[in-house]
Amino acid sequence: MKNRFPTVVIENLWPLIEGGRYPIKRTPGEEVSVYADIFKEGHDIVRAVVKWRPHGEKKWQEAPMTTMGEDRWNGRFTVGPVGFTEFTIESWNDDFASWVEEIGKKVKGGALSLASEALEGAALIRNAAIRAGRDASVQELLKSAEAIASSGSEPAALLEMATDPDLGLLMSRWPDRSLATSYAPTQRVRVDRSAAAFSAWYEFFPRSAEGKGDRGSTFRQCLERIEDAKAMGFDVIYFPPIHPIGITARKGANNSLDCMPGEPGVPYAIGGPAGGHCEIEPELGTLADFDWLLCEIRSRGMEVALDFALNCSPDHPYVKDHPEWFFHRPDGTIKYAENPPKKIRGCLSAQLPQPRLEVPLE
Repeated sequence: MKNRFPTVVIENLWPLIEGGRYPIKRTPGEEVSVYADIFKEGHDIVRAVVKWRPHGEKKWQEAPMTTMGEDRWNGRFTVGPVGFTEFTIESWNDDFASWVEEIGKKVKGGALSLASEALEGAALIRNAAIRAGRDASVQELLKSAEAIASSGSEPAALLEMATDPDLGLLMSRWPDRSLATSYAPTQRVRVDRSAAAFSAWYEFFPRSAEGKGDRGSTFRQCLERIEDAKAMGFDVIYFPPIHPIGITARKGANNSLDCMPGEPGVPYAIGGPAGGHCEIEPELGTLADFDWLLCEIRSRGMEVALDFALNCSPDHPYVKDHPEWFFHRPDGTIKYAENPPKKIRGCLSAQLPQPRLEVPLE
């Protein structure tokens, strides 16, 4: 029933990030330890499992949760492949275990006959046999049900049969979960590749790879620096923006506001005659050169991370093609990103997408 009142309360689930707004993160094969407070009214015994499945699959896997005292329960599961793994908690009233506990209390209290209670227990076992379907345990369950139904006048014998470990194991295999409560909404684990959990990044400007004062380096001249990074144990090469650099208001050497001929400018002022974010700064090489460098880095068991900066110079193609993406002053000019009291030359206040937010640029 969609709107059925929950028979068991499940709350204070952990781990959650901002109440479940964002998924927790793991890498493939990592374990997630789940905690929750689980309880219900009265003195009945409850059971709980943690359930999980890779996103898109229909079948849940599950593992039993154990009580840690009071109402706190704990369960564990291992996440699946890269992507998302869903998880939830399901809990229900264990009618058979509660019945066994009741029989034990009444026998201890000196009850002389438990005929009605015996019939209740037998009914619980027969229902379990129905749930077992064609399983080999059906006949054993039915045999136990008949024996218990006829033992009500002998409370001690009834208790002995009710607490039989083999019967308890069979009943735990076929519990009645028709009124079970599931924690909602289903939570998610974002499963990232192992490098997302830990990696060492080495950053350098490609044009500075060789460290020469009279000229800049190209992609084809970066391998020696990359070999040094590998030898030091780094596994990710991190490049600042490699896109064309703007000409208008270009900065010079050592943060000078006057750019001399031949000075490369600031790579964070993106966009010039050679294009914008989809192009390569010509002084570094071509897209083919960059593809070559990527292959060389990957062949050494390393990866490349690129700085994704939305910064745009006044020469960026977006300024002409999409002026609505930029903040404008009343006089119609595009607003520079500023860090009072200095104006950051060579960059504009761009924002992508709506709503309009000014992005501080360099």
